[in-house]
Parts: sequence; C-alpha cells; structure tokens
Amino acid sequence: MAKVSVKTPQQTKSVLLPAGLSGDGHAAAYFDGSGQPLHLHVIELQAGEKLRIADETIDKLAYIWRGSVLAGGRRLSSGSSLIVEHGKALEIAAQDATTILAFSAAEADAHALAGGHVHLLPAEHAPRSDNLAGSVGVGGVMHADADCPSCRLWLHENRFSGGNATRQDAEAGIHSHSEHEIIFVLEGEMRLGARLYGPGTALAIAADTLYSFTPGPSGLHFANFRAAKPGDIRFAKGHSISETGYWRDRLPRPDYLAPVEQDFA
Repeated sequence: MAKVSVKTPQQTKSVLLPAGLSGDGHAAAYFDGSGQPLHLHVIELQAGEKLRIADETIDKLAYIWRGSVLAGGRRLSSGSSLIVEHGKALEIAAQDATTILAFSAAEADAHALAGGHVHLLPAEHAPRSDNLAGSVGVGGVMHADADCPSCRLWLHENRFSGGNATRQDAEAGIHSHSEHEIIFVLEGEMRLGARLYGPGTALAIAADTLYSFTPGPSGLHFANFRAAKPGDIRFAKGHSISETGYWRDRLPRPDYLAPVEQDFA
C-alpha cells in the first residue's frame, strides 16, 4: 500500500456489501483492495432498511455518522458506535436515513482474541472531553481502546477548533504511529500541505509513516481507526508518548451496553 492514501467521496466506488455484511443498503468503498491492511466502507441505509453484521473470523466496528439505528434493542444515534466480534451476529435497522462507517482489518488476525461478543456504545455513553489537551479547543471521544478482553479494535474521535495554522504548526506535529490507521473527516476540514479536505475524506496511513495535518478555518472533527493496540506516538523532533497512556490519563474506558434483544438467526 502507499504510505499515505487519500480518498475523497468523489473518488470512492459503488460496491456490493463487503464480506461479513448482508441485507439492505448501498455501499461505497474507500479502502478495500488486497494491498490495504485496513478496510473502510460507507453504508447508506434508508428508514426501515436492515443490515446484518456477521463474520466468523474478523471483528467489525461500525460508527453511526448520520441518522440513527436500532441495534440489539438499543437506539444508537449519530456519534454512536458498535463492535461485532468474530463469531457473533447483529442486525441493524435504520430509523431514518442513516450513514454508517464500517471498519475492519482486511484479514483475520492469526493471534485474535476470543471474540463472540457485541458491544454497543450509544453516543451519550462514550467517554468524552472538550479540553483533552488541557485547553479548550482540543476535544476527544473514546469508542474502542484496544483493551477489551475479547477484541483489540481501536476507535477514537478528535475535534480541533479552527484557526490559521502555520507551517511551523504543521512541522511541529509531524509524527508516526506503530500501527496502520484510517482517519475519516466527519466535519470541518483537514489541511494536508496546501490543500483542504472536507467531510467524507478518508486517509489510510501505513504504520511508521511520518505525517502531519492541521485543522482548517472552520475546525476539524475526525474518527481514527486501528485494528491493533497502539504503541507510542513518535515525533519527528525525537520525542515520543504512549498513545494508550495519553488517553487513559484523560478519559475512562468506554461504557459498553450489551444487546437486550439477541440475534439467534
């Protein structure tokens, strides 16, 4: 895969529902090729349409970007998420026009944990902070912290206020992560070099790749997915920080709910 791949909504392709998903809905593929270690599809559902998630070998994570669904007897509105571990099934019913981000690893993990569970996280249960970095203007939400006893998935949100970022700001933020990742712009704009990318843009970034971005004039809100537990964030200027430690120092673990209606089919 390329070290950094950028896809705008106009560059996606319409596809059949990916492996492990069935039912209604229209799917667009951002990253789904054989050379991509992480996959991302955006699923559009109309009110009353249903989507079933069931994969025997790969854990799936879905983020409700727009709209709302019923899942396992729970209502999940915009900003909610759910995990369907391998060996388990869940049916989602759209309550209105709904857009879902479907994340997963491309291949089964040879050292996967036990799986067999469903974790539902309504937006109001997700740990969040509006001053994550000690100042208003940097916010965060934790959805999956890779510390579950039966899966290793990671998903967090970040929100940055707008402003006129400088070249020095971009240079100071150059860093890398030890895992492959996908970033999806939910709101605002992400500045990469001299170009602004708006909502619906996704980046696939290879592990150990140095990169940097800054928020656009109207701010930036994005989701970040990994299929493995994060290691240290390494900065080009030489220092590093523990990513899991950074989040655990600031937010509690996600307060997952179990389905109240089981899916036996």
